[in-house]
Amino acid sequence: MSVPDEEAVAALARLLGHETCVRLIDALGGGEATVSDLAFRLHLEQPRISTHLALLRDAGIVECRASGRHRVYALRGQAPAMALATLRTLAAGIAGPDVKPPGSDARDGDRDIRRARTCYDHLAGVAGVSLLDRFLDEGWLDPGEGRDLRLTEGGATALGRAGVNLPTSRRSRRAFAIACPDWTELRPHLGGALGAAVLTALLDQGRARLRPGERVVDLSPGEPTAFWESASAGG
Repeated sequence: MSVPDEEAVAALARLLGHETCVRLIDALGGGEATVSDLAFRLHLEQPRISTHLALLRDAGIVECRASGRHRVYALRGQAPAMALATLRTLAAGIAGPDVKPPGSDARDGDRDIRRARTCYDHLAGVAGVSLLDRFLDEGWLDPGEGRDLRLTEGGATALGRAGVNLPTSRRSRRAFAIACPDWTELRPHLGGALGAAVLTALLDQGRARLRPGERVVDLSPGEPTAFWESASAGG
């Protein structure tokens, strides 16, 4: 990482050190909103909301558009919410296994986080494991050395058809595709740059949605089966 990159990451970390900024990103993860909307939902004063929205806007995390006499704010893409999901995974790991994730005190919460959740920036839980199983069964991924996975030619064609951004994931400096241990299913799900690209595709296509303030991923009916079926179409 170059010095300018390190400075940019440090600046972003300082911004996310503001609890209000984190709460705003969570709130906007549920959709665009005005300052008055956010003040009501977060029980904060409007000047405080406006000040922190300005910080987020200057950092390129949120964008603003005029709607009549109001200004409406929204996240710029999926990256801000994904960044918080990654930090929540890290925080949960640091806290240790005895600390339950949000919502896990209720049985419904347990089911939700087991069904589909983020593991850093990729999909985990039953949904994540089932996707990796399907990719292996279809021959789209082959086992490599250790935890490494290899994307086959057929896999590249299929995932490209499904809208997964392979060029961007291949340019990443991180591991491209790995079998990531899943703590609820005790079997691996797809991690690495490819895993992140798959989750991004699900979010961008409206097949999945990050639940604000949690690691839970809410899947649309029929997902992720419909996703891999779209990749299989024509194959």
